[in-house]
Amino acid sequence: MMKPVPFTASLFLLVILVACGKDAPPSGRQQTAMPAASAGPEPGDILAALPQDAQPYGLDVYTAQCANCHGALGQGDAENPALKGMTRAVMYQKLLDDRAGKGRGAHPAVMVKAVAGLSEAELAAASVYAGE
Repeated sequence: MMKPVPFTASLFLLVILVACGKDAPPSGRQQTAMPAASAGPEPGDILAALPQDAQPYGLDVYTAQCANCHGALGQGDAENPALKGMTRAVMYQKLLDDRAGKGRGAHPAVMVKAVAGLSEAELAAASVYAGE
């Protein structure tokens, strides 16, 4: 005959099972890998790798290159999208795509021209400044 398991031991096992199963896909569904937001380094890492005196200021880059279309606070307008709510990594990747001519949106040619002369560090600085 088996001994009854104490309530605390049962509760402990339940907590362990729940914790182990939280990453498992629901039964009957196949889990698919989500693509990374950015395949490259994070914008903050790019800036941190530069000497302090060589780091561009995000506010300066944003004001010179972005604010005319996207607004001083990144709020956008009827023709230009808002930047608020976009993460730094996503914004940086979009800027890299725009610079490479792979951008999508209402005005891809305008974006290519706006970021064409900017370095990766300047793109990273603008992303760190405007991204959340």
